[in-house]
Amino acid sequence: MRLFGKCFDYFVTGMGFGAMSYLCILAFANPGVAPTVKGVVSVFIISGCIGLLALLFSSDLPITIAIGIHFVGTLLLFLLMELINNWPIDIWTLLVFILLYVIIWIICILEQLKTINKLNDRIKRRNMNRK
Repeated sequence: MRLFGKCFDYFVTGMGFGAMSYLCILAFANPGVAPTVKGVVSVFIISGCIGLLALLFSSDLPITIAIGIHFVGTLLLFLLMELINNWPIDIWTLLVFILLYVIIWIICILEQLKTINKLNDRIKRRNMNRK
């Protein structure tokens, strides 16, 4: 059951990042273009699958290999979504993909740093109370 819960969390997190990315692209790159049912559903499902790919980072793989596999897998799923929705695949699309990939990585790293700082503060407080 723990594995299911972990997979569910990663899937939903991926859906969240994908939905944010989709809305930003519609708002800033394609203003006036309305979301479609097929677009929204494909973004949710494929973004969830990209979120599942992040499970690689909790494996025993070296981080460089995990990042490489995650990047290639994410790119392939992104291209599949582009094809499903008949969206153009060109240099602009690939640049937007890379930009969003980097931004999402930065968000994840900042979130991890925030968690680490909270844990360190708790450890410091606990150690201070023991003295």
